[in-house]
Amino acid sequence: MALVEWDPKFQLGIEQFDLHHRHLVGLLNALYEKYATEQDDDATLRDAVSDLTEYADYHFSVEENWMRQGGYPAYEEHVLQHKQFIFKLVEFNRLYRTDKEHLSLEIIAFLRRWLLDHIVQADGKYGEFIKR
Repeated sequence: MALVEWDPKFQLGIEQFDLHHRHLVGLLNALYEKYATEQDDDATLRDAVSDLTEYADYHFSVEENWMRQGGYPAYEEHVLQHKQFIFKLVEFNRLYRTDKEHLSLEIIAFLRRWLLDHIVQADGKYGEFIKR
């Protein structure tokens, strides 16, 4: 069972971003599936978090480029949210080595909450801005 089912409310109406967001949700679901089916050995979870981090970093750079070029007024705030997310992923990866059991669920819960809130709220505002 997926942790997050794709919902039309996640769509911005910007094809490239909608595809990226679907992929990010897919990576989050893959991480959860590995954890839920007890494929949670160190290397497997680290690889899943690494995949998510790398793709998020790629997506954020594309998104930020569009925002900068389009003169998005909330650009700086949006970039800060992205940096905080990446920092949190790196921090989780570091802390995971000392508290695997609790941190695995904490990572997954944080990622789900942050990603969905960010897509719907912060990215949603950008979607409204770009459609003007």
